[in-house]
Amino acid sequence: YEKPQICSFPQDEVGLVLMGTDETSNQVNTEHGSGYEHICEASELKLPNWHTSRVLENKVLRSNSEANWYDALIVAVDFLRAGTANRSFKHLHIFLISPLAMPAEVNQSEIRYLLDNLEVMLCQVHIISDQIEHSNPITTSTIFTPSSSGTFVDEEVKSEDRIKNENLLNEIMQKEGFTLTNISMAHRCLGFYVPKPVRPTPWNSTLTIGTKLKFAISAYLLISEQKGLGPFKVTSAGGSTANSVVKMRTQHFQNEKPIDLEMEDVIVGYMYGSTVVPYDNTIDMDYKSGEAGLTCLGFTASSNILDEYLSGKGTYLVMAKKGCAGSEEKLTALVKAMMALNVVMMAAKIYRKDTKPRLQTLFPIMHEQRYPCLVMLELVLQDEINLVRFPSFLTSKHQPSPEQYAAIDKLIDNMNLMDAVEDEHGVSHEAFGFNETHNPNHQFLYRSVVHRAMHPNAASLPVVDSDISELVSVPKKLVHRAEAAMDEIKQVFPLEEQKRITRAEWLHRMAAMHQGGGDAATSSAASAPGRDAIDEESERRVVLAVGSTTPAEDFDLLLRRGEKFVTVANQMQTVIFELLFTSMHTPVEKVIMALMMYRGEAQKLGPFRYNEWMTEFKQVLLGRSKHEFWEQVIVREKLGLIDVSESEMSTVSVDDAAEFYRIPVTTQSTTETIVKDDVDLDTLFEELNG
Repeated sequence: YEKPQICSFPQDEVGLVLMGTDETSNQVNTEHGSGYEHICEASELKLPNWHTSRVLENKVLRSNSEANWYDALIVAVDFLRAGTANRSFKHLHIFLISPLAMPAEVNQSEIRYLLDNLEVMLCQVHIISDQIEHSNPITTSTIFTPSSSGTFVDEEVKSEDRIKNENLLNEIMQKEGFTLTNISMAHRCLGFYVPKPVRPTPWNSTLTIGTKLKFAISAYLLISEQKGLGPFKVTSAGGSTANSVVKMRTQHFQNEKPIDLEMEDVIVGYMYGSTVVPYDNTIDMDYKSGEAGLTCLGFTASSNILDEYLSGKGTYLVMAKKGCAGSEEKLTALVKAMMALNVVMMAAKIYRKDTKPRLQTLFPIMHEQRYPCLVMLELVLQDEINLVRFPSFLTSKHQPSPEQYAAIDKLIDNMNLMDAVEDEHGVSHEAFGFNETHNPNHQFLYRSVVHRAMHPNAASLPVVDSDISELVSVPKKLVHRAEAAMDEIKQVFPLEEQKRITRAEWLHRMAAMHQGGGDAATSSAASAPGRDAIDEESERRVVLAVGSTTPAEDFDLLLRRGEKFVTVANQMQTVIFELLFTSMHTPVEKVIMALMMYRGEAQKLGPFRYNEWMTEFKQVLLGRSKHEFWEQVIVREKLGLIDVSESEMSTVSVDDAAEFYRIPVTTQSTTETIVKDDVDLDTLFEELNG
């Protein structure tokens, strides 16, 4: 219990009284001279710390002695009264953990004495033991509250002493301030670390509707991403104490060589492909959004706000500002009217004066079933939506059969989370309840930090406990219950292995399609099943334009779907330029496939555009010193001009097409001259300026 207190409630003081120790060391025994034996005041009331936790973990051992639980409760009351004397505390709690095995021989006057002392101290007592059941699920936030208090189980076999103790406690618990908790439930809840409680800070502003109606509101952050532990102080593992703090140092490199760079010489900008676009904050749009507040844009049916449109970094609870009775009355009427009409409000939120406005939607609710308020969530804008398109499966080929529908229904029923977990008494309850599901990453981080604090010399971190892994695991009951449904799904949904079409097969198909005659025709006929598989795979793809990922496949698919050849050819030309001149590494095989596809279709649909583009393409390649690409790709693969022997629509002779593959001598000489005349431009500039 003390370890979570250190992380979550570090200002709460904790003391410890042990019962069943071999020695006796408590103030009540000292004052009376006898009685209250085998009870030891182990740790005084103080702030929790790691030293005390290490002592409790390593020094407190199990003994063979027994102590009376009622005597221990009397000692704890006296111990708490002495520790809090002349000091002010908001709450006082006593946690009694006992199997309630030894009988408590007390009379009514002693019971009245105990209850009077607890009432004067305003102290609550929490009894933690076994054989206790709870009618409602217990969570970290509801444990040790009157609403979650349990009752003793009647069906189990118990000793006479246990029955007497339960009857005594039932009599004592008629007085307010006592709770009963099952020890296994308490261990499960107290094993998780909860965030530190913080005082809510409202965003006080004004909600404006129209030109005259205004509300004084306060918006509280209700749900936000949990940040967990704060940043750690980073130190050097082997450095001295004075120089152990790790400091950050920034270095700049150019062509893998360190350079000295002044920050005033750095130009902030953006990269669009290989183009650098400088950007200065002085050219920011001077946008004056106005005063802070919420401005109602109108109302719409709640069905118009889809779940996927909600975004932002948190959920806010908007209510009338404290002390503003007029705003409270108006907001109450507004919330009730919105709930009756089933509408939501669209509003523009300006957090601070002249900051960028954000679009919000406000839902009417009754918070905790009694407070009328609005839940505010941010809405996405059109620019923030990623347009994702998928092919439709609502065809006769993919229409599920009645048996398949029934199998899925059976699986859903068997994986119902509402009865997926059973407690020790066999009672089923909900799995992954909102108040029971903690962040497993943060919980493991807390436990790792605690482990290092308790064992600073440990070489390894603790293993992930089962209660943490269960936070993101399918409940065992569901796994067993869904086995039959999963087997049925495997039968009614048979899997067929789909052969992935390789690039080599695409190249083979292109050659078979566009060479024609002889062996090529035979090869094309032989590969008909493979071609059908390619066609079937292509039809399932959604392609809007030729892309740089699979340009050849996109080009072929768009043409077969009826796109104009001129449009698709222009897209292919653009993609080829991007692959060659903007990519860090030229995907040669991809470019070959794209050129082969483009050239093959141009032979059938008209070679003029391809020949004209190839002429310009050659000039660009040679101008940018891409001689190797020209020889290895264009010349070797015969991807140059389309001559009259390849297409009747061509105006290029066979000799001209062959001559086209040769590189002019003047171009080579000019290129060599440019390479050899390597002049330092900075030195030349200094010489020209004398």
